[in-house]
Amino acid sequence: MTVVLIRSLEIFRAVVDTGSFSAAAERLHTVQSNVTAHVKKLESELGAHLLERRSPVVVTPAGRQLLGYARRIVELHDDALARFRPGGEPLGE
Repeated sequence: MTVVLIRSLEIFRAVVDTGSFSAAAERLHTVQSNVTAHVKKLESELGAHLLERRSPVVVTPAGRQLLGYARRIVELHDDALARFRPGGEPLGE
């Protein structure tokens, strides 16, 4: 479940950054329907409307709140993965 959440947050962030579901799909090398499904799942789980589906996409107040968390969570996730080599040995302290 956690990997799916991270992916959903990455997708949400890409939609906000690009202003478009289709541009986010292109950036992430996936299809638009996958992007839409992830955003809808986040909205359902949070019980909040995150994006106004316009051109460009408009972030709602709830979406702005989530965006801060999404950026931090994805950054921490990526940082944690970068600290380990393929053999599982931690790098650094």
